[in-house]
Amino acid sequence: MSVPELITAAKLGDTDAYAEVVMRYQDRLYGVMRHYVGCPILAEDIVQDAFVRAYIHLGSFRQESEFYTWLYRIALNARRSYSEKQRRWVPIESATESDRRHGRQVEESPSAEIERSESCEQVRQAMKRLDESFREVLVLREFEGYDYQKIAEILEIRIGTVRSRLSRARSQLRRELSAYEQSIN
Repeated sequence: MSVPELITAAKLGDTDAYAEVVMRYQDRLYGVMRHYVGCPILAEDIVQDAFVRAYIHLGSFRQESEFYTWLYRIALNARRSYSEKQRRWVPIESATESDRRHGRQVEESPSAEIERSESCEQVRQAMKRLDESFREVLVLREFEGYDYQKIAEILEIRIGTVRSRLSRARSQLRRELSAYEQSIN
């Protein structure tokens, strides 16, 4: 069944159809939220909250845009709500070593692994220092692979604003990382 068909069925009360929608999108949404917050447990909470909110408000989804776009906006709002409630995120360092290694298939030498780990940590720290609006567009473009039009739709901003924020985010990230590079050389 296609996603629009599943959504239609879910709107009519078919909970199995909605469960299928959740199965199709949960890993993708979790990955993005994990990039935003850095903490796997918090990312899981946000994703779960987003799916619950989406289910509750499913009747208001008009199917004029893709379901994932609508769900993503709900997840962004859920993330902001968590931020307001907690006033600070759980540190990225709380991620387990297996989380950091997830997806790596090639064995590395211990020194290469340490270098890669330090570099990843510097990128994570630099990303944390970005303004939230810059981080949002950067994650959507670089990690999710969305084009400018889709990013504008998801964030409900103009394409020019997307371009501007993305340029500033990349520039700030470049400055942050070059400062790190200079400190180790």
